[in-house]
Amino acid sequence: MTQTSAYPSAPPPTGPPAATTGPRSASRPDKVAVACGVALLATGVVLSTFYSRARDDLDWSNYLMGLLSTVGLLGVAAGAWVLTRDRSAAHTPDLVAWPGAFGSVAAGLMIAVALDNSSATGYVAGLVVVALSAGGYLLTRRDPFAVTAIAGLFVVYANLCDDVLDFGGGGNNAATSLSAALLVFTVLVTAAGWLLPSRALIGVVVGVVSVVGNAVLLAGLGVAASLEAAFSGFDPSAPTQRMRVDTYDNDVWFILVFALLQIVGWALCAYLHDHVGFRLLIVAMAVSVVPTATVVLAIQHPTWWEVVVGGFGGLILLAVGFRALGRSRGAQQPEPPAGLPTSGTDRP
Repeated sequence: MTQTSAYPSAPPPTGPPAATTGPRSASRPDKVAVACGVALLATGVVLSTFYSRARDDLDWSNYLMGLLSTVGLLGVAAGAWVLTRDRSAAHTPDLVAWPGAFGSVAAGLMIAVALDNSSATGYVAGLVVVALSAGGYLLTRRDPFAVTAIAGLFVVYANLCDDVLDFGGGGNNAATSLSAALLVFTVLVTAAGWLLPSRALIGVVVGVVSVVGNAVLLAGLGVAASLEAAFSGFDPSAPTQRMRVDTYDNDVWFILVFALLQIVGWALCAYLHDHVGFRLLIVAMAVSVVPTATVVLAIQHPTWWEVVVGGFGGLILLAVGFRALGRSRGAQQPEPPAGLPTSGTDRP
């Protein structure tokens, strides 16, 4: 006798499932159009910033065009926000986030043009960008405002470090100070951003700033070392070779240490928040800083560096591979069917 289920079965589908058209897919043309419009207005702001002070006096025609573009960006964002009914982060339109974020930067640029060479230009312009971006982020929780807030913070931080540490004065340890400043900025912004919903984006963006900054620092040291070596005398022990200049060796080693500390921090962030950006930062920092450092140090035997980095990298991948193989074998072991005894004590 066959037993029938007490619950009726669902009727078979009569046709193909209907295509789902959500607000995300329907608004894709609008998103592309918003990006294009913001790009054009932002370009107008940059052109105004560049040409408004091209001469000694302020060129009001160029400056007014920049002001109009800035007001346009902020006005569109404010109007779209007022007309938005569902103001949750998932439904806030790009017409609020993108013009608002870039309008914040545009406002900072216009203020910088107006203040010109004042000692407070960087502080005022940067703080305006931070204030507008922070306000937009608190209202919308959208990522573009987080990115522009980091840009404003970086301007303020760079001016503060320049006033306190006097980077413009140069010195033998200028590169070390700059790299240390990048390390502090990266740690502070990542730690503060970890409390926000956009923690991953904030950490990755400020990490990109640090990677690029350290790579540029080492490239500059390499150019400076090459120029000094070109104008230095010949080595007395080897008349056909020029003397090696070791002026920047300490800077290079400090930058390598700072880079290693950031790699460790990004590894921890990748463990706590499974975001691919932190893992990409680890790779980017290593492949950009270490080879450039060997050039500045003018090492004679790069093979040993290759043995060390390649050996440790291979050991790490082998360890991960063996762990994965062990988990795979454990998952392939068959389990006893449900209801069957697993030992003699379970028999009736």
